[in-house]
Amino acid sequence: MGECDWSAELANPETLRDVLGSPPPPLTDYHLESVLVDEREASVTLRFSDFAVPAGAADLWQERGHNAVGFVLVCVGVRNFAVDTWSGWPTTVADLGAGAVVLAGQDKRVSFETDEIRAHPPVGMLWSRAE
Repeated sequence: MGECDWSAELANPETLRDVLGSPPPPLTDYHLESVLVDEREASVTLRFSDFAVPAGAADLWQERGHNAVGFVLVCVGVRNFAVDTWSGWPTTVADLGAGAVVLAGQDKRVSFETDEIRAHPPVGMLWSRAE
């Protein structure tokens, strides 16, 4: 996605910018944990995480022992949803723009059109690094 500010595509960008920064790191810096499709609501929920403490939450989260961040993007009014392939490989393309979402990487491609993308506030977590 390059240098584009993906948070500008959100209905409520400040929800994420207050914690992740403005502009936030590229979406491809985060691990795409899950894609939840709800055909009844015509929505797709995208869950992202990273083994890091964002500067906007550093004092509070470190005090609580958090060493990771997670956040959710909810896409509403979804249509033309397609999963071409799916794998656990990293997401190397994360494009949110002009009402379209494309998430792709090695053996992975999810795409759809959406009317709106809403962000849930980022949360701090405590993760353990497994060797």
